[in-house]
Amino acid sequence: MRKIIIITVAIFFLIGCKNRYSSPNQDDFIRTISLEGQDNFRDLGNYFTTKGKTVQKRKIYRSGTLSQITEEDKAVIQELGIKTVINFLTEEEIAKRGADKLPNNAKSVYLPISGDNDEASTVLKARQTGNFSKVPVELNYNIHKLLPEVGKDSYYQLFKLLADSSNYPVLFHCSHGVHRTGTAAALLLSLLDVPWSVVETDYLLSNKCRQRKSQMRINQLDSIARHNFDTLDFKENRKNIEAFYILQSEYILGTKKHIEETYGSFDKYFEHIGLSQKEILAIKNNLIQE
Repeated sequence: MRKIIIITVAIFFLIGCKNRYSSPNQDDFIRTISLEGQDNFRDLGNYFTTKGKTVQKRKIYRSGTLSQITEEDKAVIQELGIKTVINFLTEEEIAKRGADKLPNNAKSVYLPISGDNDEASTVLKARQTGNFSKVPVELNYNIHKLLPEVGKDSYYQLFKLLADSSNYPVLFHCSHGVHRTGTAAALLLSLLDVPWSVVETDYLLSNKCRQRKSQMRINQLDSIARHNFDTLDFKENRKNIEAFYILQSEYILGTKKHIEETYGSFDKYFEHIGLSQKEILAIKNNLIQE
């Protein structure tokens, strides 16, 4: 009887661990890498493609800014062997947030995606004042719709770097690893023939990774708004704040619909921004395993 109990407990323990750590592919791969100074650092590998192949693990990562990481975090990054860190932040953002803290063997590549558009300036003002009345839910869709255009030069350079095998492992990031990084991940996974449903699943993982900080920020902005504005519809305002910080799969769909409606397909978009078939094949050779 004692032996049966021990075996039963062991089975439940294993099942519990599998559920706790399972990736979107329902396996035992632990995608998120725990860092004290960055909560949205994760591996883009181990996703299946439509051709029955797999994106390689420990080759390509996505994250938020690394300006607040600890020495222990740096040791983790060094252990991962990351050679190239691609930073989508602008000079102004880096001046405000600080430069990335990286191991000595990692090189930084700055590919800023500027916020020189009405949506970006509107969001920036809302973050400063707590007034999200001009940041409706649909603006989140529009941000991802715009990024393939305003970020196309940076995304092109990202893919050029990914075509060179000597740059791996590679990490790319923006401020929180959500919008600019989310669009970059959607473009890359689409280039690698990963199904769109998986692209959406990967995008939504930021909600889980950033849950605690996002909730703190939502409450903080709600409080700021209530102290600074008398006539604001606070219920509607909080709804808009929550919509901005809690991602929906419909948001990243803005990227897909824009590309398909404007160019016809992702392949045509990649051709438009200047990627050659040779470079696309090199990226696939670097990141796809049989």
